[in-house]
Parts: sequence; structure tokens; C-alpha cells
Amino acid sequence: MNRHIHYLIRFVLLPAVFMLTAISCRQQDGDQDSESAFEAAAQDVFITEIDVMIIEEGAFSRELLSNGKLRALRKSRIPFRFSEELLKVHVLNGQYVRTGEVLAELCRENLERQLARATITRKQATLEMEYLLLGHGFNISDSLRVPVHIWEMAGISSGYLDARNQYKNLRADLERTRVTAPFSGLISGIENQPHEQVTAGNIFGTLIDNTAFIAEFPVMENELPLIDLGGHVQVVPFSRPGTFYNGTIKSIDPVVDENGLVRITALITDTEGLLDGMNVRVIARQEIAGQMAVPKPAVLYRDNLEVLFRYENGESVWTYVNILYENSTHYSVIANPDRVASLQPGDTVIIGGNMNLAHGSAVNIR
Repeated sequence: MNRHIHYLIRFVLLPAVFMLTAISCRQQDGDQDSESAFEAAAQDVFITEIDVMIIEEGAFSRELLSNGKLRALRKSRIPFRFSEELLKVHVLNGQYVRTGEVLAELCRENLERQLARATITRKQATLEMEYLLLGHGFNISDSLRVPVHIWEMAGISSGYLDARNQYKNLRADLERTRVTAPFSGLISGIENQPHEQVTAGNIFGTLIDNTAFIAEFPVMENELPLIDLGGHVQVVPFSRPGTFYNGTIKSIDPVVDENGLVRITALITDTEGLLDGMNVRVIARQEIAGQMAVPKPAVLYRDNLEVLFRYENGESVWTYVNILYENSTHYSVIANPDRVASLQPGDTVIIGGNMNLAHGSAVNIR
């Protein structure tokens, strides 16, 4: 009997006890591992990855932004000189033409007939003029020796002066039947077709000198300190947002309109790709010394106040600031004196990953 009990304890009960003890230890070890993993995960969740910069004091490029429109420095509306049939059109809209190039031609038949009659009248008047001058001992080739009063009397009496002027005017009119370019540039606005009847004074087309443009733009009167004659601006067409053109301010209208705006013009000579009438954005800059600049994403609005976060010893530090100036990418800031804030050159400022930060948040620099 005793041998049987000893066998039961040694081979059945003791292994069972050891097994239960091992299972219990493993469960405790597993619980401790789970708690450690949870704590580590919690720490990972609440440590925010950030980007930082060291703020320095230096020059800040203050920007003035305005919208404007381009116009050609030289632009001419070319009229027809006569009411006549349009015989030929030699150019198309958008074509580049040179000074003196013939753009169109009007019918010349009527003027040529008038010129033929004027030629005969001039010859007849010349003969009569010769006859009158001979009576005073001169001939028509002695025009420089003939006294002025005798020349005028003979010219009027013979009809020579009138006939000569009419002949010269008709010759000039014949030349004007050719519509020519007064300067080199691009032609636009042609609407008439060959063999149409046109009217004197109507516009054949518009010639645009595309070698220089004027950018016209308004600024508020309180922005005038940013504008100086001879100052530089950058012009960006709305249709080409990545392309910048340099301009020089040429005029400041000395009048403030009813909307508090002043009209400014700037000359642009690098004109490749520009067109008359283009809408543009104009950027004027002024360098201001002694400023602390941060990228715009560094500044947040909390409770209608501007704040940024400084980095100190692994934590974010809530800092109220005031914005002094801005441009397209940066703000110039100082510590808000009404909030007992501190911001000095050499401070580390958080510029990325700051959207959900609070004062004292745990952070890690990327």
C-alpha cells in the first residue's frame, strides 16, 4: 500500500504540480511583456516627429503683391486713308512685320485717272507761268532770282501754284493706297477681306511693338513706401505661373483714386512669351534689416492669436508672436510683448509636424 502511494506521488502528482507552476510563470511573463509593449507603443504614439530650424536675425524681403495688365509700349491703330475697294491683304493676324512693309493695298484706278488729269493741268499752268514771267524778264527756271512778289503773282494768275500742289497731293495719295507698317511688330485685329469696300478712317488693324511692355498695376496708398521710381519688380503672367519677368518702375501716378489706390507702371524689356493685354501678378520687394524670419507653416493661429513652438530638451514650448511683415514664403516675427513671450536669435523653432502640438508635448527631431 505504501509502495503504491509513493508511486502515485512521485510519478503523477509531482509532474502535475511542476506543469501548473510552469504555466503560471509563463502567463505572468507574458502579462509583463504585454504591459511593456503597451507602454512602449504609448510612448511612440505621443512622441511627435518634427522639423526644426535655428532662427537668426538678418534681412527680410518684404513683398507687395498686386494684379495688373500688360500693354505694349508702342501700339498703333492703322487706318484706311481713302474710301475705296480693298484690293489685297498681304498679312495675317499674329504675323511679324517690319517698318515700311506693305500690309494691304487699295484700288488705285480713280486716283490714277485724277493724277493723269492733274498732270495735264500742271503742264498747261506751267506754260502760262512761263509766259507771265517772260513779261518781267525771267523764266520759270530762274525761280531763285525772281522776286517773291512777282513769282507769287504769276503763280496765282497762271494757276501754276494750285496745279503743282494738286499734282503733289495726288502723288502722295497714290502712295497712301498702300497700307504700310509705321514700325516693326505684330499685326492684329484684321477683319476686312479683299474686294470689300472700306471707308476712310476705318481701322485696318493694330500694330503692336512686342519688344517692350508696360505693366500697369494698382497699390494701396499705405503701400507706396515699397514703390520707388527706378525700383525693380517681378511680373508673373497668370497663364505662365512659373515664369518671372523683371521690370523697372517708370511712373507713379500722383493721384489716389476713390478706392484708395495709386496707379503704377513698370517697363519690361525681356518680353519673350508676353502678349498685349495679358493679366499678370506683380511682386515688389523691399529688404528690411534686423528681422527674424520663419517659414509660414511655423506660425499657427490659436484663440485668434499667432503662435509658434520652440524646441527645448525634447519638448515643444508654446510661444506667442506678432507678425511684422510677410512675403510669399516667410513671416518676420517677434515675441508678443503682451503675452510675456520669449524669442531670440539662436532659438530652435519647430517648422514642421507642429499642427497638433501643445505646450510641453514630447517631440523628436526628424
